[in-house]
Amino acid sequence: MKKKLSIVILIIFFFQIGYLSYYLPQIILTGKDFPPEIKLSAIIAGICLGVLLFLKGYTSPFK
Repeated sequence: MKKKLSIVILIIFFFQIGYLSYYLPQIILTGKDFPPEIKLSAIIAGICLGVLLFLKGYTSPFK
C-alpha cells in the first residue's frame, strides 16, 4: 500500500514539474507576473515532495 501510494504521488510530482518546466521559462523571459496556475503547481509539487519524504520514513545512517 505504501509503495503504491508513493508511486502515485511520484507521478503527480513529475507531472507538476513537467508543467512548471514548460511554462516557467516563458514567464521569466516575458517578464509577466506568475499566474495562479503556476503558483498552485509549485505548491502541489512541494506538497508531493514532502509526502514522499514522509512516506520514505526516517533511516539513520549510523545504524
